[in-house]
Amino acid sequence: MGERFSGLVSVFRDRRLPELAVPAGYAALIDAYKLPVPVARTLSAIGTKHRIEQGSWRIYTPRHAPEASLDGHLTFALKNKGVDLDVLKRLFLTLKYAH
Repeated sequence: MGERFSGLVSVFRDRRLPELAVPAGYAALIDAYKLPVPVARTLSAIGTKHRIEQGSWRIYTPRHAPEASLDGHLTFALKNKGVDLDVLKRLFLTLKYAH
């Protein structure tokens, strides 16, 4: 499975970020694994300087950046957003069929 986590973006699935940031947690997993799920009301990303909560985005500071891996983004998502059963189901099904 060729997961590839995004770098800095200004738009994610038609949602404009308040600043350039790197999708994190569920947003990163949805993007990297091309998961066909509805996007959550609030998404997370890692910004360049300050913490921002604006619109549908929660931007964290660089010190909160997860490791760019399945484990890193899954841990970040569970710590900061709780359990999203839709995303987890699709992710695990995708991983199951990839192996």
